[in-house]
Amino acid sequence: MLKAIHFGAGNIGRGFIGYLLAKSGYEVTFVDIADSLVDDINKYKEYSVIILSDVKTEEKVKNVKAINLKDKEAVKKAVLDADLVTTSIGANNLKSTAGLLKEVLEERMRANDRPLDIIACENALFATNIIKETILEGASEEFKKYLDEKVGFPNSAVDRIVPNTNAVKECPIDVLVEDFFEWDIEKNKVKVNSEIDGAEYTDNLEPYLERKLFMLNGAHATVAYLGYLKKYEYIHEAIMDEKIRETALSFHKECLKALNIKHGMEISSLEDYSKKVIKRFENSYLQDVVSRVGRDPIRKLSNKDRLVSPLKLCIEYNLEYNTIAKGIAAGLLFDAEDDPKAKEVQALIKAEGLRAAINKVCGIEDEKVIDLIIENYNQIKNN
Repeated sequence: MLKAIHFGAGNIGRGFIGYLLAKSGYEVTFVDIADSLVDDINKYKEYSVIILSDVKTEEKVKNVKAINLKDKEAVKKAVLDADLVTTSIGANNLKSTAGLLKEVLEERMRANDRPLDIIACENALFATNIIKETILEGASEEFKKYLDEKVGFPNSAVDRIVPNTNAVKECPIDVLVEDFFEWDIEKNKVKVNSEIDGAEYTDNLEPYLERKLFMLNGAHATVAYLGYLKKYEYIHEAIMDEKIRETALSFHKECLKALNIKHGMEISSLEDYSKKVIKRFENSYLQDVVSRVGRDPIRKLSNKDRLVSPLKLCIEYNLEYNTIAKGIAAGLLFDAEDDPKAKEVQALIKAEGLRAAINKVCGIEDEKVIDLIIENYNQIKNN
């Protein structure tokens, strides 16, 4: 039986990656820093994935276990014996995890010659590259050769909405998910894990990564920020607001033109994807909270993330980007009290002004673009 170690036992880890790996016959071990979560996984050893759609279904994930990230030796021992390492820990945490993996891989190089794949499953472009580049820093020639021959670093695109709901669960580690999912993996970089059930293997990942980041994550954030400002609690409520819905569709139109030019993706195919995304936003069973989707605007408004990336691509191809600018403006108005990153953005705007905040948070320097974001910001604020 192949062994998988998954860093991050949260909802995405259990409800998406761990779920698919278990269905594929892997022995799944989660690694997490939350004591109670690790304890519960080891106590129950199984959990239900509850799929929320027109018909609610339930699937069991059995024979799972967990290791506390603080127990470094246990983590290292597990990785030494693994066939696959995956992550869903947030892109900001990949470098520290890569440092730990580097130590294990150096030991593994001497201990056995079995191949291994490491796949980051994050809402970021080419996230596995972050792990690989960190591991390669200061590496010896011998270690580089070992990595090249024995360790695969496929990037991947992951897509499944797994909300934090208040629904009553029979077991505390049960997880509720939408019925849609997509996991695309770079085929040519895989060493051994080429038959994961439910995963799609592709020779060219970038179109899928950007389609998902722009049209799902970017539109999702825009709907959340506008919904928050209109005092909606859930995404399914916000998307039924006519003006917010029009904004989401316009956001998609701007993005899909850029994706069509850059990747040659067919407009009709992108329009079909847009319809699927909007339908997913309408799923009231998910109870997807607006403030959850908008959380951490510093990351979501950053230069290479879901809002600024499509804006830059539209600028590059001389396309309209007013709706994307509106999404960024709405994110700059997101001031949820329980979100420290949102409070940080508001403090920066207050201390240094909106123009400086756009430059620092979004990494945008073009004055014309900044002016457009400010114009949208004032329109949203005044309305």
